[in-house]
Formats: sequence, structure tokens, C-alpha cells
Amino acid sequence: VALPPFLTISLAMDMPMLLRNAGYSKEAGIGVALGGILNIFLDPLFMFVILPEGNEVLGAGIATMLSNIISFFFFVIAYYVLKVVFNEFAKTPTELSLSYFLQSFVYFRGYPSQPLWFLAVLMMFMLMYPLFCYLCDNKYRMACFFLFCSAIYFIDSNLDSPYNVFYVMDIQHYLVYFFFGILFFRYELYNYIKSTGALLILILLYVVSYYYSIDLLTSIVGIMMMCSLCLKIAQYLPNLFSSFREYIFQIYLMSLPFQTFVELILWKNVFYHEQLFYLFYAINLLAGLFMPVLIAKLVERCHVKMIRLCFGLQ
Repeated sequence: VALPPFLTISLAMDMPMLLRNAGYSKEAGIGVALGGILNIFLDPLFMFVILPEGNEVLGAGIATMLSNIISFFFFVIAYYVLKVVFNEFAKTPTELSLSYFLQSFVYFRGYPSQPLWFLAVLMMFMLMYPLFCYLCDNKYRMACFFLFCSAIYFIDSNLDSPYNVFYVMDIQHYLVYFFFGILFFRYELYNYIKSTGALLILILLYVVSYYYSIDLLTSIVGIMMMCSLCLKIAQYLPNLFSSFREYIFQIYLMSLPFQTFVELILWKNVFYHEQLFYLFYAINLLAGLFMPVLIAKLVERCHVKMIRLCFGLQ
């Protein structure tokens, strides 16, 4: 069973980079090695010992999931310890207590780490990795599960519930999009939206669903519409989107300041007008993608190693 490449990416991929850039390359190496070593031992254990014959793929999925989760927690703890060590330099001091740790990395309520809730959601998806392996083996299973995800999307959740650990009470609002991505690439649906006709149909569907406020359909069709548009543009400008493939971390690191500048300064204070919203929305996206890449390419020309490391470049 071939799964989309992004499913096999560890949740802890960005954390080693952050540790290396902070000068803790040894700790970063330990975390990466920990996940790999665990996978070496857990793979055969789950493939040939614990699970019955015929479940080798499921066993490999469970082993990969466990090794990634353990590695993820190693980096979370390392990040927390480093925050405590450098408390005197931090704007918001970190309290050394189990309660603070749980609130920061388990419940994500009212703390500077609250925006990291998406990592918790991704971790929950990784816990479902064996299920995704099982589903990808049969198109009817995938179709039924996608319908199930679409149904539970409309369930309201109580984010303040004491049982909302790792944002599990809100996962249904994101699972449908995550699984749609698996479905989209598993069956190479992008091959059906390359034509101009397909793009026009998707634009029409998007407009209709937006007009009638069908939120889920609007989002799904919108994703396909943008993929179709990018595929169409790539036919004429093949290098336009490939330029940022090698700079994902730099985009993650630097996109927010540029997007904030476009939104808060250019649009809201200089050229503010409601009719210009979509124009500046597009500029916002382009600035968040291409400006970090431009800076990264300039920094690559620098011969000072420490400067390159500050931008996550070797």
C-alpha cells in the first residue's frame, strides 16, 4: 500500500531544526536518532511477533506511529526545559511545574504555546496512522470513512471541556480535510482537474456553494479549485512553484511578519477598502510564500555560517 509521502513525515521534523539553530545540535541528534532506533526494533516486533500473519503493513504503521510519538515527546520536553533554563531572557517566564507543563502542551489554554494546538491535532492524526493504512487498502473503506468524516464535521464541540486533551474534542473539524488529502493523492484525483474545463466547473461549484453558505463543500471545492489553478499555471510557468519546495522551514519561520505587514499596515492603514480585500488576501499569501524564499536565497550567498544557521540553512 502506497501512502502519500506527507503521512510518513515525523511530527518532530521542525523541532530538531529549532534546537540546532539554538546551538543544541547534540540534543537534536539524540531526538532524531531515538525515533530511528525505536523504529528499527518496533518494526519487526509489530510486523512478525505481536500481530498475526497478514498484518505486516498495519504493524509497520503502528511501529512508525509509536516511534514518531515518542520522538515528538522528547522534543517537547527538551523545548520546555530550554524555556525554563533561559527564563531570565524570556518575556513570559516559564513555570517549572507539572501543572504548567500540562496546560502548555496538553490543554493549550491561555499560554504562549496555545498556537501550537495544531501540533496536538497532527499528533492525534499520527495516532490514527494504522487506521489510515488499513483504509487505503480498499477504496470502499476510504469512501465510507470520508462520508463519516463529513458527517461528524457538523458536530459542535466544547473546547473548554476537561476532557479536551490534545484538542481531541475539536479533531472532527480538521479530520475531513486531512483525510481528503489522503484520498486526493491516493487515487491521483489531481489528474482529473488539470483541464481548463475542470477548472471552470470547480469555480462555478465554489461560487454556488459559497453563495448558499455550504461551508464544508466550499472548503473542499476551494482546495480542488486552487490545486487545479496551480496545475494550470504550472503548465505555462513550470518553475513558479518549484522555487519554494526546498524552503518549507524558512517559509514557516518567516512568513508571518510579511503577512502581518500586508494585512495590518498596507491594507488596514494605507489602502484600506473593503472591495480590495481579496486583492490583499492574494498579496498576503504570495508575500508569505515568496518573500521568505527570496531572503533564504540571499542568505545562502552569505559565507558566515552562524547567519545561515539563524535562518535554518546549512
